[in-house]
Amino acid sequence: MEKIKFFDCNCQIGRVGYPHLLDVSKVNRLLEEMARAGIEEALVYHSVARYGHPPLGNQLLLDEIKGHDNLHPVWVLLPHHTGEMEPPENLMIKMKNNGIKAARVFPGRTFHGFSLDEWCLGDLLSALESVKMPLFLDIETVSWEEIYNLLIKHPNLPLIISNCSYRHNRYLYPLWDKFDHLYVETSWFMGAGTIEDIVKRFGSKRILFGTNLLRYTGTAAVALITYADISHADKVAIASINLERILNEVWR
Repeated sequence: MEKIKFFDCNCQIGRVGYPHLLDVSKVNRLLEEMARAGIEEALVYHSVARYGHPPLGNQLLLDEIKGHDNLHPVWVLLPHHTGEMEPPENLMIKMKNNGIKAARVFPGRTFHGFSLDEWCLGDLLSALESVKMPLFLDIETVSWEEIYNLLIKHPNLPLIISNCSYRHNRYLYPLWDKFDHLYVETSWFMGAGTIEDIVKRFGSKRILFGTNLLRYTGTAAVALITYADISHADKVAIASINLERILNEVWR
């Protein structure tokens, strides 16, 4: 039977201003947690980019994971209008030169203070869509109406919703009926039969393995997939194949 390779799509490094279950402030600590859980690769973003200044956090990330080929950088982005980041066409060149294949944004008043609507973020969303770069959105930063409006305007943008719970299926299912490039990661999908029901209805291609390290443990996230009542092939797809397929399309 094929070994299950785990590729974490939702991982953060760096100190935060309030305690978590785990405090992964250094790369070696992150690698220890990954090894303990049996996770081989991870997409990683930096806490400074989320809770402080994205350009600084993105550079800190590159510096800290340099030389670790199993850690892949994710940049946190801002709209360009204030001059904090380059216009989208220049930003895409910079991201490609730095090997960036995934991005995050944290919109809303309690995060980075901007709108997902076209008048504010449309140019950046179009640029990401043009290179097929996956965009991560934490569900606590957006409404489902905002997600729907984004998908209507950018249907070919790979959009990954993170930190969903089992009750969000009531939003996800009608969206999956309409959009082919919407995904969900698994770190908080802990309801009984949640993953099994998605696989039965939609197949396994919509689900990506994630841990949300440092907020949660990697072992629990791995167990959620390992012991799911689905086929081995579906477990392999969720654990790594689906994410690798998405990443392989970026910059083509």
